[in-house]
Amino acid sequence: MNTQDYKRAKALAKLDLDYHELKSDFQALSILAAKVAGTELSEVNFIDNYTQWTVAGSSGIFNQKPREQAICNFTIEEADHFKIRLDLDENFKETDYVKIDGYKLYYGIPLKLNDEIAIGSLCVAGKAVEDLSESQVEQLHLIAKQIEKQILLKQDLLITKKEALEERKLKRRLAHDVRSPISGIAQLIDHSNYTKDDSEELLKVVNLISASSKSILQLVEDILIEETNSHTPTYDPGSFFTLERLTQKLVDLYNPQAQAKNIELQFDYSPSKLKFSRNYLLPMIGNLISNSIKFTEPEGQVFLKLAIQNNANFKTLNVEVSDTGIGMDAKQIDDLFNKQAIHREGTSGEQGYGMGLVFVKQLCEELEGTLTIESRLHEGTSIKLNIPLEQ
Repeated sequence: MNTQDYKRAKALAKLDLDYHELKSDFQALSILAAKVAGTELSEVNFIDNYTQWTVAGSSGIFNQKPREQAICNFTIEEADHFKIRLDLDENFKETDYVKIDGYKLYYGIPLKLNDEIAIGSLCVAGKAVEDLSESQVEQLHLIAKQIEKQILLKQDLLITKKEALEERKLKRRLAHDVRSPISGIAQLIDHSNYTKDDSEELLKVVNLISASSKSILQLVEDILIEETNSHTPTYDPGSFFTLERLTQKLVDLYNPQAQAKNIELQFDYSPSKLKFSRNYLLPMIGNLISNSIKFTEPEGQVFLKLAIQNNANFKTLNVEVSDTGIGMDAKQIDDLFNKQAIHREGTSGEQGYGMGLVFVKQLCEELEGTLTIESRLHEGTSIKLNIPLEQ
């Protein structure tokens, strides 16, 4: 569990990136990298448990591919860079991007958080260029540093948004907690039968208490009214999902993987206007969908079902990802619940990294949720998440 792969997946989950929306952040820097290197191709990629996500590049096209098919999968294992002559290397010279597309040189730089965890890469690839000068290499690394700074800014912004949301929740909670006892004191004083015959000193104190409690009550009411009527949220609405938006986002991100393998991705959700925190939801559910696609035969099906369950004092998000895939036996399920990575190849020979479900289980536990698995060999798998919602 203490591997770089796991650390990278966890770091990406904490960043909570929407890969579809990153083009505007990195497109200009990616194009600059291609101009500096004099290459036809440049890309900014993020790599999770299963997939390389190309979020920006000289082609201008959002793309994704299994990480085992990506050269950048080697780059993220390097400390500084990965350079290779594709047309001369035994591992790559027979690939389509050499024989058909004509690429010769690849140069990739791992993108790291705080110089520690590589979560992706900046890469360039050229058809005519056979090497890079020291000046070009230096400039590419400067561009990579700038991309890393932007990623860290996104991380800081996410933390700030969460802190602002927690502050907002605390303010509302304190206001509600204070209102009840103070209101009780004020009512008690108002219904007391103090007269001028009572001690003048006592009467003065009681009047002061009455005035102070009413003042505090008014302050509390002002806070609650401000929170209710504010048209300028103290948090980013993009930090929240509805069931419809979450479902559509998952389908947009993972349907291409299913289509590439000729698998039908079906989905179902119960309509609800409730807004809830997006915390970890995309990477968690996305990993389950990717895992199902990986272990389902072509022409099979993967099903996604989302619903909100209303409990007495809280709400939960119920997620079910099921498939018609190869399934698991009792030992494999037991290994998962003991957080033992299961290394298996997918139904089309996809490389198994053995951490997808273990990763999801750990994230689910951090959110104080539950994960259950029903599976039989050759009969498919159904995985259910039950996650308390932050509203």
